[in-house]
Amino acid sequence: MKYLILLLRWVVGVLFIFSGLVKTIDPIGFSIKLEEYFSASVFNMPFLEAYALPIATFFVIFEIVLGVLLILGIYRKFTLWSLLGLIVFFTFLTFYSAYFNKVTDCGCFGDAISLEPWESFTKDVILLVLILILWAGRKHIKPMLAKPLGKYVTAAALIASIFIAYQGIFHLPIKDFRAYAVGNNITEGMKSAEELGLETTQIQMIYHLRNKLNKQKVRLTEEEYLGNKNYWSGGTPWEIEKTEDRIVKKGYEPPISDFMIDCGDEGDKTEHYLEVDKLMFVVTSIPAKASEKGTDKINALVDNLKGSDIEVLSLSPYAIETNGVPNCFMDPVTLKTMIRANPGILLLKKGTVVGKYNWNDIPNAAEVQKILN
Repeated sequence: MKYLILLLRWVVGVLFIFSGLVKTIDPIGFSIKLEEYFSASVFNMPFLEAYALPIATFFVIFEIVLGVLLILGIYRKFTLWSLLGLIVFFTFLTFYSAYFNKVTDCGCFGDAISLEPWESFTKDVILLVLILILWAGRKHIKPMLAKPLGKYVTAAALIASIFIAYQGIFHLPIKDFRAYAVGNNITEGMKSAEELGLETTQIQMIYHLRNKLNKQKVRLTEEEYLGNKNYWSGGTPWEIEKTEDRIVKKGYEPPISDFMIDCGDEGDKTEHYLEVDKLMFVVTSIPAKASEKGTDKINALVDNLKGSDIEVLSLSPYAIETNGVPNCFMDPVTLKTMIRANPGILLLKKGTVVGKYNWNDIPNAAEVQKILN
């Protein structure tokens, strides 16, 4: 039992550290996921949306600290109770998401690893079982280091986590797991499975039917439904309650699916801008919450770039004041995915991202020209 508990300490501890770390790298991304849970369509707690970022930051750092404490074997009672509370909470969330199909990706591992809802739930159930075993064998959890040293290691992990989260919030994530990372080509990321000669995802439609006479309910595949006219012909007592898509076989899905530059009367200019040799996107995902200081810094940069061969385009969810720069529209979720800054800039060469900057780190005009040359 002693060796099993030691093994599980490392397995659970490393999983919590990894899960917390990938989200600590990008706390804004996890806060966006929490906003989904707080929205009216899920838990209807809109009053918490304003606090999504501090809540997200606390939880991701707490995950790392708990993983470290478990491996070190210190503060045993606090650690086990906290782990148990967290995993019960996460298990409830992932079950709710999977069963009611509310949030399609729990964000358990940030953007590093995407899990289907039922995969997330299964992962949490396994972790719950492992933590219960740890609780049952808690007497075998002994400190790995002398107590003062263990405290120093924990403090170091906490400080490092806070620093990483700070970078992700006030600058940019130290590691970009998204499709718009520096070095990625947006055009390539939009190509379908057919264009790349890869296997597509196979989806099957499921019909949920209800008999108006005897209240019987059935679930049928599209083939079963269409193949039996008793379910759909005139005078049938069966009515469709809802339909849903079920993935039969997972295939390739393009990492970029919602990138479209809508320029109003000029229409869709996505293809045009992705072919521009030297391009700077000014991204404002939430204009009402955009930093005024950041906007002023970017406007100054835009002024200094006037007369150069660099094309500048403002992207926002709706029309905004842009200091004379052309303004086109894009889905706000896509804008938030492109860059974790409000506002921020992306530098592109023929669709390839060559630079991304939070407004706190805006380069000068000479640096922008050097990057794009």
